[in-house]
Amino acid sequence: MTVKNNKRTVFGWAMYDWANSAYSTTTVGALMPAYFAAIVVGEDGWNFGGTNYLADEIWGYATGIVIFIFFLIMPVFGAMADMSGSKMKFLRIFAYGGSVFATVMFFLTAGDVWLTLFLYLGAQFGFVGSLVFNDGLLRDITTEDTIDQVSTRGYALGYIGGGLQLIFAFVIVLFGPDLLGIDTGLATRIAIATAGIWWAGFSYFSFSRIEVDESPKDLEPGVTYFNAGWNSVRETLRKVRRFPQLLTFLIAYMFYWDGAQTIINMAGVFSVSVLKLTTQDVLIVFVIVQFVAFLGAVIAGRVSNSIGPKKTVLGCIVLFFLAGNGGAFLPEEQLLPVIGLGTIIGLGMGGIQALSRSMYAMMIPDNAQSEFMGFFSVISKFAAMWGPLIYAAVSQSTGSGRNSLQVISLVFVVGFVLLLRTEPEKLRITPEEWAAS
Repeated sequence: MTVKNNKRTVFGWAMYDWANSAYSTTTVGALMPAYFAAIVVGEDGWNFGGTNYLADEIWGYATGIVIFIFFLIMPVFGAMADMSGSKMKFLRIFAYGGSVFATVMFFLTAGDVWLTLFLYLGAQFGFVGSLVFNDGLLRDITTEDTIDQVSTRGYALGYIGGGLQLIFAFVIVLFGPDLLGIDTGLATRIAIATAGIWWAGFSYFSFSRIEVDESPKDLEPGVTYFNAGWNSVRETLRKVRRFPQLLTFLIAYMFYWDGAQTIINMAGVFSVSVLKLTTQDVLIVFVIVQFVAFLGAVIAGRVSNSIGPKKTVLGCIVLFFLAGNGGAFLPEEQLLPVIGLGTIIGLGMGGIQALSRSMYAMMIPDNAQSEFMGFFSVISKFAAMWGPLIYAAVSQSTGSGRNSLQVISLVFVVGFVLLLRTEPEKLRITPEEWAAS
């Protein structure tokens, strides 16, 4: 039997956020979008099917399509892991597989648009898949009175680990050309590769400390885990509609999470393509945001203990709304205003991620943890795919990514109003209630 709140296991679980945040921060957040805009695509854009696309438009469409693919295929994995008793096995497969794709990005050069998108898909598949199974372990290793603190601890370690790796990448990109006699492009590719290696190495460290007992559930003859997983997901969709508070929370989450993820995913390429910042500038901003986000996660955890996670998340939504609208009016080639806006985003990021996850975990029944986290991942992907697509479409039709940010900011208003109508702290679905539904 798994021992709840075991210090070694809890630390190991939280350290996976430390491991994967190197990829999400350095590669996806800072370097890859900037490198894609500056080197792979360039200022002249990329012609496809007779239409010329700018870098931020390509990145927006690509991000939305990738997330749509995850929306279609990810829900079954959570249910399969829950039924097969293989959360740790799947976590290892996705984490190590994704880190390989992330490391191979080192070989990308000018004009490699299709190869970039392929490797991005592979790395993102591993990253997102691993998070489903890692999130599914949260209820296995904690109790109700510690779940918030453990969740925020994971994000806090993620911000520190991602920030340290980002500083390492910054040193490589800033000083590598002079010390090693290489160009900035090669220095950037080396920094991207180190993020993949960091992800793999600290994943091994994390997994070696997690101790959970998992046993498979009995299946009827002729039924596979895959079929059982899809049946379980369909049943989850049917039952969720019978819990209005849970349904309203999920709809609210879809809106505000779409906005938050769009701002985070598009920040790097927006900074280079629209604001005309350099790769070094983008790295400086992301280093600052990373450590501000760590403070935001710590502050959000303490504020949540005083006023509750719902009110804390509402405050974070307001910060993102201000950031989205403010970003539309930033001047070109000026770093300080971007740093100021990044600070606001960092403060909101810590709370909105950790507390949304723990609020949801508080509501779900004990006997369907991975299934529900898989379903949560589906909702996250369904929500997050629209923002980048809308950003790209608005930018392409109006000629400016600034207009895109203003449109995206509207989703925070909808999410805020819907979240006001919920009481997630008071809702706990018991296994008996879930089975009876």
